[in-house]
Amino acid sequence: MDVANPSNFVRILELFGQQLPQLKQTLSACSISDAETVATIKDLNTNHHYLPDPHGAVGYLALKNYLDWHPGEKGIFLETAHPVKFYDTVEKVTGEKIALPPAIAPLLKKEKHSKKISPRYEELKDFLLSYK
Repeated sequence: MDVANPSNFVRILELFGQQLPQLKQTLSACSISDAETVATIKDLNTNHHYLPDPHGAVGYLALKNYLDWHPGEKGIFLETAHPVKFYDTVEKVTGEKIALPPAIAPLLKKEKHSKKISPRYEELKDFLLSYK
C-alpha cells in the first residue's frame, strides 16, 4: 500500500462534498507496522485457521483496534486478494507453502496482453465492453 500517495482519498473526499469535517465524523484511520502485520498473519493463521494476505491483515488489525476503542460496535473487513498474490511475504511469515487455488493455476499459463488507450472515458468504456 502506498500510504504516501493515497489515490482513493480524493475520491472519498468527493463523496463527502469536499467537506473534511463530515468525512472525519464517518471515517477513521490508524497506522499498522510491518511487525504488527506479520504478527497478525501468524495469529489469524494459527489461532483462527485463516490465512490473510498482508493487506487483509492490516485491515483486520485496524478494525480490531477500532472495535477495541469503540466497545459495542461491530465491523466487517474484506480482502481483495488471495495470499498467493503475496506468496513471498506470506510464505516467509508462515514457513509454509501456499496452495495454489485450482482456479488460479490456468491463469498463470496465459499470455499477458496490453493495449494502450487514451485517457478518455468513452475509449475505456468501448474497450471494456468489447473485451472477450
